[in-house]
Amino acid sequence: MTVREISKKKITSAFILQSILALGLAAFFLLLLVYSYQGWFTRYMADDYCNAVLFSESVTEGLYSRYMTGFGGNRYSNIWLVGVSEIFGIKSIPILPMFHIILWAAGLIWVMNGVKKLLNADWSTVMTAFLGLSIAFFTLIQAPNLYQTVYWRSSMSTHFAPVVYGTLLIGFLLAQSYKAGTQALSRSTHVIAFISAFLVGGFSEPADAVQITVLVLSLTVVWYRGAKPARDRVRNLLAWTLAGALLSLVVMLISPANSQRLGDNPPTLMQLIHDAFYFSWVFMTKTVREMPLPTILSASMPAVLTWLYWSMAGVELSQPKKRGLWLIVALLPLVAYILIVASFSPSVYGQGYPVPRVQFYARLAMTLGIMIEGALTGVLLSQTRLRVSHPLLQFVMAAVFLALAVLYPFRAVARAYSEIPAYRERAEYWDKRDVIIRDLKADGETDLTVIQFDGVYGTKELDTFETHWVNRCAAKYYGVNSIRAIPIPVEFIDEYFNE
Repeated sequence: MTVREISKKKITSAFILQSILALGLAAFFLLLLVYSYQGWFTRYMADDYCNAVLFSESVTEGLYSRYMTGFGGNRYSNIWLVGVSEIFGIKSIPILPMFHIILWAAGLIWVMNGVKKLLNADWSTVMTAFLGLSIAFFTLIQAPNLYQTVYWRSSMSTHFAPVVYGTLLIGFLLAQSYKAGTQALSRSTHVIAFISAFLVGGFSEPADAVQITVLVLSLTVVWYRGAKPARDRVRNLLAWTLAGALLSLVVMLISPANSQRLGDNPPTLMQLIHDAFYFSWVFMTKTVREMPLPTILSASMPAVLTWLYWSMAGVELSQPKKRGLWLIVALLPLVAYILIVASFSPSVYGQGYPVPRVQFYARLAMTLGIMIEGALTGVLLSQTRLRVSHPLLQFVMAAVFLALAVLYPFRAVARAYSEIPAYRERAEYWDKRDVIIRDLKADGETDLTVIQFDGVYGTKELDTFETHWVNRCAAKYYGVNSIRAIPIPVEFIDEYFNE
């Protein structure tokens, strides 16, 4: 076989791989668009009524009141996000999920671009975007309670927003770390990192616990690896970032509102450590047991990709680098476990086993750990006799990757799209009830009885009793004395709205 023929086959194989990556990227992006569109049908639920009342007159007064006395008031960034969104009223509710989903996707691509630069890799922009969005894909399809985490504003601002802005912070730190290899970092860079970490940590205690843990682990790695002066520059940058995260923790700890979240008998230190590690282990084993297919695919997809890509590239790693990869593969499960423990610890201390929406950090940590483990395994396989070098084998592996990277994601897209009619119907019903309530108020009625809907994925709807806290907040939001909601059989709902 001539050199030209070999070169032509390599180009053909590379084109096929890039085409599959492009199709997979399209599937990932389409799923994120569907998830964003689902968010368009979100309305006020549960705490949203209370927050609407709290910030109805003054955002500043609402922020202070919530921080001092409100439930979860120590989460200052959370309060700020909700308060600012309330400037636009209910119009902001459908926009927030869409905005944060797309922003997270952009942040993940930025992070992968930073990883690419630090590794001095030469993979394509399509592959960079594919790797970034694959993280979002596997995390969201396995989210313990996707609706509460992403669409319900009170939960989104607590558990999804910090992941989004934390991802942007990681992208910034990676970009500056790459820059530190050739030049000194400015003081403004350190200040930006400090403030960003302070704001990210202020969304919730689990978010800050994970952030602090990641920064401590990163500092430990940087401390022993790398060459001066770049190592010292990155170390100083991470130290400033950690200082912001620690200050965030202090501000949340001293909030007077903390007393409302803690149980009567918080666990001892030893009990906290035991429960946090035990609950984290339960979460991990439960994931493997109840979601075996996504777990396997989240490992096999990056494994097949890196195995095929590095085999085609013909890159030979040195023995020290191979040993380094094997060390990372061995330590990665422990790192993921520690991050899950960190995310669980605040809930274990305050209430017990974390509710599903709080488990989103753990889901991200475990998913990311599995994906990195798979990717590194693929790289190591390409360095053995199992290297995919024959064109026929490359074609077979490409077909396998096609099934993993394209067919399965499009299946998830179809499933998510099938849920849209139910989301749309509920939004239409909510809007109609909103009009009825406002019409009744305009007619002079102050004690209202309206239709009750089922809560969506565990979120609280208007209750039968007007004294329920959601009803009291809703009554204040609409400016009436009381509201009670009565369930109506499905077959009579249209009749109710047509009266």
